Amino acid sequence: MGSRKIKRRAPKSRVVKMNAESMAIIETQIQKFRERFGREPGPKDPIFFDPEALTPQPFRLDELLQESTEAMAQAGIRPEIIYAHRKTGLIITEDNLDKIPKDALAEWEAAIAEYFETVKGKIQ
Repeated sequence: MGSRKIKRRAPKSRVVKMNAESMAIIETQIQKFRERFGREPGPKDPIFFDPEALTPQPFRLDELLQESTEAMAQAGIRPEIIYAHRKTGLIITEDNLDKIPKDALAEWEAAIAEYFETVKGKIQ
């Protein structure tokens, strides 16, 4: 029997629609990548990268969350807001409230309620 070649399909590309604000963020990150590493980012390079690394490395989310939590606490942001941010990854304000999808807002509100239930349980 002869050997059969297996054809591998190229991965399908995906189109993601972005608003102008999201595009500006991505374009800024690409520019930062160019400045840091002296080249265009490739398909396997992270857009959000560790600016201290010598080679393109993904930015560590756990470090970002820790730093943002500390900054929020130092800024005097209420603890239930910090808790909801850590739980959902969102920051909801009066300025962006009308732009938040209902399911994300429900998740945020559930996190706020969870914070108060947790605190109430510790006080009793």
